[in-house]
Amino acid sequence: MYKILILITILALFPISVWALDTDHDGLSDDLENFYYTDINNPDTDADGYSDGVEIQYDYSPHKGFATKMNEYDYDDDGLNDWLERWFGSDISKADTDGDGYSDFDEVMYGYSPIDSTGSTRFDRLIEVDRTNQRLYYFVDNVKLYNFPVSTGNPGTDTPAGQFIIEKKIESKRYIGPGYDLPGVLWNMQFKPEYYIHGAYWHNNFGIRTQSHGCVNMNTDDAGILYKYVDIGIPIIVTGETPQNYFVKS
Repeated sequence: MYKILILITILALFPISVWALDTDHDGLSDDLENFYYTDINNPDTDADGYSDGVEIQYDYSPHKGFATKMNEYDYDDDGLNDWLERWFGSDISKADTDGDGYSDFDEVMYGYSPIDSTGSTRFDRLIEVDRTNQRLYYFVDNVKLYNFPVSTGNPGTDTPAGQFIIEKKIESKRYIGPGYDLPGVLWNMQFKPEYYIHGAYWHNNFGIRTQSHGCVNMNTDDAGILYKYVDIGIPIIVTGETPQNYFVKS
């Protein structure tokens, strides 16, 4: 009984990982090598001079050298980088971890868990428009998945600050007003009557300066990505201050 108590005390003082098998002595257990698909017989899978254990500890990819971070590499090329795969619990070597016919990337972007084929596990989603820095952020499970450059309303026709929701989506819309007539504007997401997030084909000042009468202008391709994945009812917050000189301060 006394020996058992000593063993329990030792186990409490030292984590189990101390005894975890580490065949190549690189600081990464064989179980974690399997999780990250690194070589259990090679302490430096990508041969960049840093052990797999050190790279994982500091969030660098053990598969690609040249100081590539986990969030800069996508081992299975499914659109969800390896850091996000780890966050959401999906398999970095499988494009569709739960085998439900939807890629891990699509499921996360739609707010579903990539490891739950029943679709019952949902994540909160949020759009934030930052007027100060002229950016739009897309969050899933409090993780920033996208950081898009945008152009918000000019001084005097500011994009309204506050909390809103996506009220409706219109694929193509014509905007007419004093001095402008813009047909065929794609990917329109209304968050307040007469205020939209939408693509803008008539300028390329996104992230540089304000440009609109209150809407949030995006690069058309970027707007298409957002339009695809957001649903009516998703919350939007508009924060920050409109740059009074029109341009984002460097």
